[in-house]
Amino acid sequence: MEESLGFIGLGVMGQAMALHLVKSHPVTVYNRTRERCQPLLQAGAQLADTPAEVASRSRCIFLMLKDDAAVSEVVEGSSGVFEAICPGTIVVDHSTISPASTRRLAHAAKIRNVQWLDAPVTGGDIGAREATLTIMVGGEAAAFEEVQPYLKEMGRRIVYVGAVGQGQTLKLVANLVSGINLMAASEGVRLGLKLGLSWDTMDEVMSHGTSQSYELSKIVDRMRRDNFVPGFSVENRYKDLKLALELARQVGFNADLTERAEELYREHWQAGYGQSDEASYVKRWDESE
Repeated sequence: MEESLGFIGLGVMGQAMALHLVKSHPVTVYNRTRERCQPLLQAGAQLADTPAEVASRSRCIFLMLKDDAAVSEVVEGSSGVFEAICPGTIVVDHSTISPASTRRLAHAAKIRNVQWLDAPVTGGDIGAREATLTIMVGGEAAAFEEVQPYLKEMGRRIVYVGAVGQGQTLKLVANLVSGINLMAASEGVRLGLKLGLSWDTMDEVMSHGTSQSYELSKIVDRMRRDNFVPGFSVENRYKDLKLALELARQVGFNADLTERAEELYREHWQAGYGQSDEASYVKRWDESE
């Protein structure tokens, strides 16, 4: 009988990713909000009442959680993964958390003869639904080879980046770039509108010239449809900018743009947009007009 997989954290990204796995494998799922489990249960997954129960049934456990605190609670807390995990299990953390937390959890896992892989993803909610994510993985090479077939069911580009923690490091650097890109695209689009340019002319030129980017396309699409239901929330984007800035400061790197971006995005988060899509940054000029 095939060994069961576990999946904990069924938000926008996790639910879509787990649905790919359940097509071909027995999967046990847990989510704090039970309603998020329903699509997985309908697809054939089994429900666990606690993270510990997931661990007791699974030889490979995937996590997709909000932040450092959420991962620590699920793994180390009461009825957490570490309470019932079996030696030889591999934990694959798709959450975006700090490299320092990752290395600490990996050490705690190693004491239990458990492998920990940090495997954050990029590609957004669309990539999760279409299994086109890029997944960057840090940890022991042998553990990576063992779980790579599962990762290929959820993503198109699977990249092994080295020691544990390096997956998170690369993700934060990549999100630093995309976050600043998103803010620049928002500022340019809003300036263009203020100067009397039309959506059509800006889209036709900017989306096919040197200013072209994924984030620009997202801004234009979201604002035209006035749809800011989160694929990737402001709260998550702000968290990642903070973590990237912390990394820069730890190594004495002068990250001027990131520092200013973190300040501006914090203002947007504090203005009540935390649960809106990150593209809602384009609306920050509304109140001043």
